[in-house]
Amino acid sequence: MIPVEPRGRRWLAATTIAAGLCCIVVVAIPVAEHGGSIAASWLRLAFRPACHQIVDRCLDLGAGPLPVCARCAGLYAGGFAGLLVTLLGNRRFQPRLRWLVAAAVPSVVDFALGLVDLPTLSNWPRFAVALLPGIIAGLLLADAVCRLAGTRTDPTGRTSPDDS
Repeated sequence: MIPVEPRGRRWLAATTIAAGLCCIVVVAIPVAEHGGSIAASWLRLAFRPACHQIVDRCLDLGAGPLPVCARCAGLYAGGFAGLLVTLLGNRRFQPRLRWLVAAAVPSVVDFALGLVDLPTLSNWPRFAVALLPGIIAGLLLADAVCRLAGTRTDPTGRTSPDDS
């Protein structure tokens, strides 16, 4: 584990806040729709390009289905958790890409079973199975943000480690 430099920490904090806000919005949309908000219904559409939003595959926390499926919700929550662990621990984890691939196998198998009309996981297990690849992706994103924050480009286009 590598300590997070101050400049990287600022960028990591901004990225973590953005991911946390995204997770809050995912949960808030059905609550706002239940209260009659038309704006929330339009906001639901913002998630459409990233998720199929099939209602039967979305978690329902009591106010209506989330605007993303259970698998996407697990990936979002896991990604936020990975970013948060790095930010609060002030240490960069550098998981190998093969860990992400291995963690994604159960989700890929579940997806493939659905393609051939075999039984698949229900929503809560689908959410849980997506958490681990989400966490690893969050750790990878945190590491990338910290690396990018520590690199500056001079006017000639060359990059160098940040001296500040």
